[in-house]
Amino acid sequence: MCHLHDPARADQRHRHASKAARSKGNKEVAALKEEIKRVIADVRAGDLDRNDAAVMIQGYRALKDFIALERQVKETDELAAEIEELRREYGVA
Repeated sequence: MCHLHDPARADQRHRHASKAARSKGNKEVAALKEEIKRVIADVRAGDLDRNDAAVMIQGYRALKDFIALERQVKETDELAAEIEELRREYGVA
């Protein structure tokens, strides 16, 4: 059997997949936080209109929601793959 699909390594594969999924999301979240901080600073400094900033923040909220959705989809896909692997391992149809 291929070592990548070895049932004994399922926990290790899951940890690696989860870590990879989180690292991308964490970078996106960190980038959004920095952008929001810049928007706030620009409003405070008078360099950005409050109405423009409000629209930008709405956009950031939408991006945040899509990042969360993307994480949920990845987690669901990972769980489905693990369930399928367990079914194959235990001969459940």
